[in-house]
Amino acid sequence: MISLVRHLFSGRVLSLVIPEAVLIFGCYILAAYWLGGTDPTVFLLYDNGLLQIALVVAGVLAGMQLNKLYVQVGVRSTILLGQQLCLALGVTFLLESLLSYLRNSDLVLAPMVMVVGSGLTLLTLLAWRMFYSAVVWDNLGTTRVLFYGTNGATRETCRSLTAHPELGLATVGYIDDHAPAGTALDGAPVLGGTADLERIVSEVNPDRIVVGLQERRGALPFRKLLDLQFRGIEIQQVSDLYETACDRVSMDELMPSQLIFSDELGARRGAVAFQAIYSNLTALAALGLLALIALPVAIAIKLSSRGPVLVKHETLGLNMVPFTRYRFRCRRADGRIPRVGHWLRRSHLDALPQMFNVIRGEMSLVGPRPHNPEFIPVLMEKLPYYGQRHAVRPGIMGWSQLNCEYGSRTRDARDSLEYDLYYVKHVSPALDAYIVLHSLLEIPFRES
Repeated sequence: MISLVRHLFSGRVLSLVIPEAVLIFGCYILAAYWLGGTDPTVFLLYDNGLLQIALVVAGVLAGMQLNKLYVQVGVRSTILLGQQLCLALGVTFLLESLLSYLRNSDLVLAPMVMVVGSGLTLLTLLAWRMFYSAVVWDNLGTTRVLFYGTNGATRETCRSLTAHPELGLATVGYIDDHAPAGTALDGAPVLGGTADLERIVSEVNPDRIVVGLQERRGALPFRKLLDLQFRGIEIQQVSDLYETACDRVSMDELMPSQLIFSDELGARRGAVAFQAIYSNLTALAALGLLALIALPVAIAIKLSSRGPVLVKHETLGLNMVPFTRYRFRCRRADGRIPRVGHWLRRSHLDALPQMFNVIRGEMSLVGPRPHNPEFIPVLMEKLPYYGQRHAVRPGIMGWSQLNCEYGSRTRDARDSLEYDLYYVKHVSPALDAYIVLHSLLEIPFRES
């Protein structure tokens, strides 16, 4: 849970979330007083009004997070911001409709209060975001980062920090012995070499020095860095900042000793066991949806082409134990995809039969993407640590599926493996919930 909270909201973002929660709450309370007649206090205090509004506020904040309004903090377009806020409010209306459908009327806000409060929220958040972006955000303190070295992980981290200002980390430059001073790398300058370390530190006054050398042996000035650490400057390996900034594990910086002598990258047994419990319960609940759509989908598949309704795929699961997973068939015998198959792939309903694999304990609701067994030996040979992704069950949805596109190139497989290793390291119910919510919003608009 702690890792997810850190992932969702940095300290700077919390300075935005908390005031917005108060503003949204105030908008709905104002709507309740406006529409509540002579004494709306009775509604708020004795008729679950405050609880109903609190649920709405939670829904609005969740919708804003799903629409990445806590990642894209700056206001580039008022129209775009208005559209994103409308989508966030739309998520809240859907949640209210679901509560009403489930006959939880005690938790559902009165329709007119909901409509008026949402209108006030839209106008208030528009004004607040423009003020915050122009006045508050730029005046918040940032952690100044000086990179010692310019290896691949260092430069990727620098690019990610530039793309995610909400992390509150700003690159002041690089120290590198192989590039001349003044060279621009990913928008940050090379300030000098190792001999200039103390001068550069006194000039740019960094809060943190992040070490990411292309060649480690004999190149690191340990005494100088130790002196700087005693002076209050944080010294950090680039692998740690890479993980925070990029939400994945750097394979270039990963050492075999991290797997052999520590459990840092291993999945916690308790977390994997608990994941199996709530995944099975969710899959059992989803069988109702499968029962509703299985017959019409089966009929549509049969009418579109000859062949079985379900197809089987052999793959490897937890601890590389083989199993058979099931999907609705999307292709004809000649390999072409009919219109029904395109629709199933686009909606990702073709993966719904995998709920049976979840119930049987072969898969999880969330986990690394299951791969074809014939590709696995090749990937294990080309990609170190590939076998570590089998420390958890494969999933219908996953961290790598959410964050990168799949292709045939090794670099694509390498990127997805870095996300998978991050998931294995941080597997938790909170991270699974984050992946499920974002997948339901984003993956339906992607191609399989």
